[in-house]
Amino acid sequence: MNRKILVILAGAATLIALIALIFAPAPQTASAQGPTPAPQPPVAVLKVVPVWANAAGDKNAMTATLTYITDTKVGPAKTTVAVGAAGLSNTPVNVPVHLAVSAKDPKNTGKPTWSLIKPADSKAAIKDPAAMETEFTPDVVGAYMVSVSLKGDTGTSAARYAFFNAGTFIGMETGNCKQCHPTKVAEWAKTGHASILKDNIDNSRSPTSDSHYTEGCIRCHTTGFFLPAAKNGGFADAQEKTGWKVPTWEQINAAGKKTGPSNWDAAPAEIKNMGNIQCEQCHGPANEHVKNGANVMASSMNNGTCNVCHAGGGHHIRGIEILSSKHTTGTSFEEITGPARLACARCHSAEGFVSFVANPKNQAAWKPEEGSIGCATCHDPHSDANYAQLRIAGKPVEIPFEVKKDVGLSAICFTCHNNRGVPENAVKGSYPHYSSAAEMLSDSGGVTYGATVPNSPHSMMVGAAPVPNAATPGTFLWSKSNDKKGNVPGPCVYCHMWAGITDAKDPNFMKVGDHSFNMVSPDGKFDYGAACKSCHGEVKDFNLKAKADYDGSGAAGGVQDEIKGLLNATWKALEAKGLKKQESGYPYATVPADASDSVKQAWYNFRYVYGVMWGAAGPGGEGKAAAIHNFKRSCALLQLSLKDLGATPAGAADCTK
Repeated sequence: MNRKILVILAGAATLIALIALIFAPAPQTASAQGPTPAPQPPVAVLKVVPVWANAAGDKNAMTATLTYITDTKVGPAKTTVAVGAAGLSNTPVNVPVHLAVSAKDPKNTGKPTWSLIKPADSKAAIKDPAAMETEFTPDVVGAYMVSVSLKGDTGTSAARYAFFNAGTFIGMETGNCKQCHPTKVAEWAKTGHASILKDNIDNSRSPTSDSHYTEGCIRCHTTGFFLPAAKNGGFADAQEKTGWKVPTWEQINAAGKKTGPSNWDAAPAEIKNMGNIQCEQCHGPANEHVKNGANVMASSMNNGTCNVCHAGGGHHIRGIEILSSKHTTGTSFEEITGPARLACARCHSAEGFVSFVANPKNQAAWKPEEGSIGCATCHDPHSDANYAQLRIAGKPVEIPFEVKKDVGLSAICFTCHNNRGVPENAVKGSYPHYSSAAEMLSDSGGVTYGATVPNSPHSMMVGAAPVPNAATPGTFLWSKSNDKKGNVPGPCVYCHMWAGITDAKDPNFMKVGDHSFNMVSPDGKFDYGAACKSCHGEVKDFNLKAKADYDGSGAAGGVQDEIKGLLNATWKALEAKGLKKQESGYPYATVPADASDSVKQAWYNFRYVYGVMWGAAGPGGEGKAAAIHNFKRSCALLQLSLKDLGATPAGAADCTK
C-alpha cells in the first residue's frame, strides 16, 4: 500500500476517533467523588416488650378466669382478668418474655433469625424464631440470652442481644429488704403502693363509701400476681397455698366502719408477705438476690414498669394517655447521648433528668443516656414527699430567672420548659432555647428595652382567682370521693392536665388533657378548651379574636395570627440585616459577626416568642403557644424589637400601651 493511501487512512481513523469522543457517554467521576458506597446490611433493633394488664389494649396480655364472691346471698360469679409483665431483665420464671426486632431503616430490612441460650435443665424455646415479634418463657431459675439478626437483600445485620435472669419471688417480710435498703423501704412505706391492698380490703381510704373491691382488683395491688398461679412465689401462689379470697363487700364495709374485724389482720402471713405493691413488682424477683447475693435486681425508667397496671384500662389509663404526649414521642433523641450533650440530657432524657434533680449544680453528675420522658422521670417511685410523688413541687430547680411565687405542681414543668437564658446576654450572642413558657407564665423574660411591658392574666392562675389555692372541680386532682385540698396546680397543670374527654368513642379520647398534656390534639385538628371555660366561655379555637390589628395586616385577626404576623415582620427585618435561616441546630439562624446589639436583641425576642423553630406543626412553633401563654407580652416584645430596627408595620396598633 503506497504512502498516500496510508495518510488518507490515518486521517480517517483520527476523524472517527474524534467523532467517537464527541458522542461518547460522559466519563465516570469516581476518582473525583469517590467510589459508590457498597450496599450495607440492615441494622437490627431489639426491644423487650412490656405487657399491659389490659386485654383490650394489649394483644400480649395474659388472661384467665376468676371465680369470686362479693355477696354471699348472690353467690359466686366469674370474670376474666388480664395480667401483664414489666419487661425487665430480671423476670419471673413461667412468665412469657415478649420480644420484637425491627430495622433501624424501614427501607432496609430483612427476615429475622432468633436464638436462645439457656440453663442446661431448661426446656424454654423461642416461640417463633422467624417472626418479627416473638416470645420465650423461662422455665427454670438462671440466666438466659436472646440474640437476633436480620437477613436482607444487602446482607445480614450484626446480631443484637438481650440478657435475662429468671427467678422467684420472696416478699418483703421474708426477704427483709429493709435490712440492706432501710432508706428506700422507709420512703416507700409512706406511699400509696405500700398499703394499697391492705387499705382496700379494710376500706380505710373512704370508709363512708361502700366498697366495690373484688378479686379482679388485686392483680394490680399485689406483687407477682400471675394467673394461673405461675409457681414462682408470687401472690397467686400464696392464694393457691392458703385458699385466701378477697373478703365480701359486707366484710370490707364493716372493717371500714369499725363494726367488724380488720380483714388485713386476719389474712394469712403468706398473703401479707406478697400483698401490696412491693419492691419486686418493679425490680423483679429477689429470692436469688436475698439468699445467694445474686446481682440480678433490675431498675428501668421504661414506662412499661408502670404500665403493667397504669395502662390496665378502666380508670387506670395514665399510661395510655401519655402515649399521645410529646414527652413520649418527641423527647428521645439519639444525639442526646454522651458527655458532649450533658447540658441537654437534664431535660431530654429520663436518666438525665433524675440525675440532674439529685445533683442540679454539678453537670458532671448528670447521665446523658437516651430515653423518653416517662412516668418515673417526673414521679419518684419511692418518695411521697410531694403530692403524687412528684420529684419537684413548689419551686423550680436551677432555672435562669427567679420565680416570685410558689407555682405548686407546675414547678416540675417550669424546670424544663424555660428558655435557658437571660435577655441581658442577647448582646453576647446567647439566645433562648425552644420554650419560654415558664418565663411567659411568670410575666418575665425577653428584651424590654427599658419599657414597662404589659402581661396577660394567665400568670394569676397560681393560688389566686380564677384558680383557688386547691384542686378544683374539673382538674385531674379533684374527685368527689377524694377532694385534695392545698394542692396548687399552677398554670401548666391547671390547663394542660385538665380532665380529659370521657367518651371512649370520641376520636380525641385519651389524646387531650390529663397525662397527654395536650391542649391541641396530636393531629392538630382539635383545640381542647375545657380549661378555658370559666374565664372565656366555650372555646373551640385557641386563635381567639384579638382586640386590634397589631401586625399591620389591615384588620384584627386571631391572637395567633397577630403574633405570626409580627414574627414574619421581625424576621423580614432581620433578614435585611443579614440573618439567614438555619434549618437545624442552635441558634437556628446565622447571625453576622458584626451584627449590632439591636439585631441580636431582636433575634432574642424572636426566639423567645417563636417556640420550636421553623414552622413546627402543632402549638409549639410560629408563636402559637406564646399567643396563648402571654399574648400581651409576646406582642409587646416583638413590637419593641421592630421599633428598634426601624421596621414597625404601618397601621399596627400599639400593644405596649
